[in-house]
Amino acid sequence: MIKNIFSLFSLLFLLFPLQAQHYAEGMEFKLGTPQMEYEGPLFQDSTLVQLSLGWEGVQIHYTLDGSEPDEKSALYESPVIIRQDGQLNARAFHPSFQASESIGAEFVRRGLSLSVVAASLAEAPSPQYAGRGAAGLVDGRKGSGNFRDGEWLGFNGADAVLHLQLEEPIEAHELLVSSMVDAGSWIFPPSAIEVRASKDGINYQELGRLEIAPPGAEDKGGMHFYKIAIPPTRAQFWEVAVRHFGLLPVWHQGAGTPAWLFIDELIFR
Repeated sequence: MIKNIFSLFSLLFLLFPLQAQHYAEGMEFKLGTPQMEYEGPLFQDSTLVQLSLGWEGVQIHYTLDGSEPDEKSALYESPVIIRQDGQLNARAFHPSFQASESIGAEFVRRGLSLSVVAASLAEAPSPQYAGRGAAGLVDGRKGSGNFRDGEWLGFNGADAVLHLQLEEPIEAHELLVSSMVDAGSWIFPPSAIEVRASKDGINYQELGRLEIAPPGAEDKGGMHFYKIAIPPTRAQFWEVAVRHFGLLPVWHQGAGTPAWLFIDELIFR
């Protein structure tokens, strides 16, 4: 009798994984998000991105133009080589499960090397989010997806206005500003970015301004580079004004209070 009961439990134990898999497939569970591994979002000539998801039969598809991947998108078979600015998005697919959520990262080529004589901010960031100070905004070091990692500068209801004096003039035609968006933490994108330059540190000329559309309630957060094209300009003194969002919108739980502005790097190219 005992032997028969033991045999029955042994059979059920062996069948359970099959039944569980069949149940999962029948319920069309959603696949987990793929893992994305890379050295960092900034690269000199090229960088490699590895994608993975440890589940048999899974295929990962990706795009490099920021669009949402589907099963017609490029199939991941080996590390993706990034050679130019772009947004890589990836999703996992399996015939027996719902497709995963997408994962993405923006990649940007490094800019000009700057020899900084002086860097200052018109208004200091909040003490708990002081990062590496004004000079840290042009040191070529990118922060992570965690705004508390010590690389980000946070401003509550205030603009970030950076003044730079360089050892030698540089010629630039584009500026990139890296910003964080995390609505759940009350961090919103800039409302606008302005670029000015001067040859003598006194008389500044406005070279470009970028207006940034406010996010909606369903928009995803994360890190983002904002690009401002400027006329090719050679100058030793630069001023970059990153304007804060303002008051949180009506759809936000903190509506009517100042939004946070977080930036971590400026790139001249």
